[in-house]
Amino acid sequence: MFRKHSVKAAAYLVISLIGLITAWTFNALAVFEEADYLRAWFGSAVDWVLSLDLLVVGAAVATFMVSESRRLGMKRVWVYFLLSGLTAIAFTFPLFMFFRERKLLSNALASGKLQTFEFDQHRVDVWVPPTLNAKTPVLLMHDGRNIFDEKESFTGKTWEVLAALRDEVRGEPPLIAAVWGLSDETRIRELSPQAISDRHPEFWDELPDEYKTTGTDSFGDSYVSLLADAVLPFVLERYEIEHDIERCAVMGASMGGLISLYTLGKRPELFGTAICFSTHWLFGKSVMVNELTDMLPDDGHHRIWTDSGTKELDEYYPPLHRLAAEVLLSKGYSEPERLVASIYPYTGHHESYWSRRVADALNWWLRAPGRDQL
Repeated sequence: MFRKHSVKAAAYLVISLIGLITAWTFNALAVFEEADYLRAWFGSAVDWVLSLDLLVVGAAVATFMVSESRRLGMKRVWVYFLLSGLTAIAFTFPLFMFFRERKLLSNALASGKLQTFEFDQHRVDVWVPPTLNAKTPVLLMHDGRNIFDEKESFTGKTWEVLAALRDEVRGEPPLIAAVWGLSDETRIRELSPQAISDRHPEFWDELPDEYKTTGTDSFGDSYVSLLADAVLPFVLERYEIEHDIERCAVMGASMGGLISLYTLGKRPELFGTAICFSTHWLFGKSVMVNELTDMLPDDGHHRIWTDSGTKELDEYYPPLHRLAAEVLLSKGYSEPERLVASIYPYTGHHESYWSRRVADALNWWLRAPGRDQL
């Protein structure tokens, strides 16, 4: 999705340069030959056809440029009209389209930039906000292929995080590191809370065979170490951000919800918030609920968002979801300051549903009590 804007922008720039070269070349020849522009434009019926055709197209182009510049927030569109009089529409219109593609890319990236790195065979896409300072919040997200680009997403849909940041999220935007898994086949092994699943090999017995093609041993601890000991220190150092658990969160959906909570329990000194959509309590059921919540800190400094839908796979979650919420409340996670445990009716287990509540979750985290309200 992002690449197409860069490719189209480059094509428009080349066309614009060609238009500039041809316009100046033949204008120079016309001036040198003392050509009569008025007679050339309107000297015959054919000239009238071509000239009026160009004028009508020019009017349509001007209308498009004005409306698009207003829609996208492009400034000083009048400069293109001025340049058209000095050069040619063949130069200025492709030039406008070049800057339009640049603006579309900027809007798609919420005015930030996307950089890609690799850690231990894991691709990590880092979205860098347009404003960056030592206090910038940091968000680590799982299933990185589904976060930013629809063309790379497993389902063809994303969480629409950048759209939420651009249009709905208030306060300082976070730096986001979206961590890809090793593979789709090993996803459940990598995102399973290892200390718990190792104690309960029976958890795997209830899974369909297609989820066990690569084995049933978890390597969730290695994944947590990747987040905590590699990715997080890297982004803090590279972007000169001061670590603070209140500004550091981990976020995921389904099994990504379980590993987010597990990460919070394993490394509470690094992560202050876990945001979990459609938390997959079905993996281990009440045993997972009790043992995973028992791992979570109860020091009053950590925060949890966990939710459930009511359709598709999510229709089996609410009883376990409510049990988890009860345990968390008993541990001192007060609502809504430290805990959000919502059920979203008529929503299911898919990025298109999770994208609808991304802004709510991010605003809840970024506008925590005690922070400056923007």
